[in-house]
Amino acid sequence: MHGQSATPALLASNGDSNVVRPFDTHGGIATYQMGDAAPTLSGKQLAHFNLAIREVDVTDAAGRSQVVAQYDRPLIVDVLQYQDGSGANIGHASISQQSYGSIRFVIDAAASQAVYTDNSTASLTFQYGRQTSSDARAGASTLTTPAGNGLVAIKNTQSFAIGSSASELVNVDFNLFESLAGTNDTSGGISVRPALFVAGNSNSGHIGGTVDGSNGNPVNNATVVAIGSSGNVGNTVATDASGRFDLHTLPADTYRIQIYNSYTNAAGAHFASKGGTSTRDVIFGPTITVGPGQNANAGTITD
Repeated sequence: MHGQSATPALLASNGDSNVVRPFDTHGGIATYQMGDAAPTLSGKQLAHFNLAIREVDVTDAAGRSQVVAQYDRPLIVDVLQYQDGSGANIGHASISQQSYGSIRFVIDAAASQAVYTDNSTASLTFQYGRQTSSDARAGASTLTTPAGNGLVAIKNTQSFAIGSSASELVNVDFNLFESLAGTNDTSGGISVRPALFVAGNSNSGHIGGTVDGSNGNPVNNATVVAIGSSGNVGNTVATDASGRFDLHTLPADTYRIQIYNSYTNAAGAHFASKGGTSTRDVIFGPTITVGPGQNANAGTITD
């Protein structure tokens, strides 16, 4: 899971499946990370988004499934501790293939919870079988289904490849900006329609930049979308108060950058930019090529 973590960690192999320990390099190992940045819902900012993970598995290009990790007790990962492309390692496995067609997470819904900065909590309601509501079709490759006994399966069918090195990280961005919306009831709960983005670490890059109005002032809360050469969304992010953005977990490709001043995310939440001078809902930015491990710069995009 992504974020500004210190030392990456792997699941311990001492029989205690809920313990995370420092990462050592092992031959033939693929390690899986996850995380994202903090969104604001109903006027309140999230401080913690705790996912209780029961299982992680992958399917290779030939359709064969392999369990990466299983936990007798759910492994609780606070996704918001990991941002900007770094992350907590949530499982590892010896692998024999380099190309994979899907990755699946089994989540214990009752043991998962969101916490706001005022220490209030929110339950999570996962939306089953729901198509993405995203204006950019973000999250179209992610499907959520019930998995029995209070469990939720989140499967992403975005193919990914790992390198031929002895140890490889696989980055999984649980894009909370895309995935969350407030509920319409008075419970204060959060509706979750997951949108995952996946890339092998050796094939993953970033695109950074800034969005300013024509008056030179930064545009806050604009939605930045990277659309790959296949026409699929590589990832999305909202600009910060300084107009800056960082799109991460992008497989090496050529991307068209689009800026949305008005945007509905995969979960159905609506966002509007602040500080923009354009009357258009969508601004078409530059085309950027991202190589493996590259941090590309989109420069300043005028809204």
